[in-house]
Amino acid sequence: MVPSKVERYGYSTYFWIPPWKSKVTGILNKAVYGRVWLCLDCGALIPYVDGDTVARLREEFETLKAEGKA
Repeated sequence: MVPSKVERYGYSTYFWIPPWKSKVTGILNKAVYGRVWLCLDCGALIPYVDGDTVARLREEFETLKAEGKA
């Protein structure tokens, strides 16, 4: 596995937008940023998101799910 040189480059600046973000609430920061890794065995480009971001997204989703909004 080989990491990209920069975290935000070209099409790898974002790879996922949470479906529970609306156009109004997520207008400023709606995309989840990831660093792209290249697998030398199969040639796949794999986006990697750090654990803090994943934990924050999980907490946000669980809160909205408990409120019945997601």
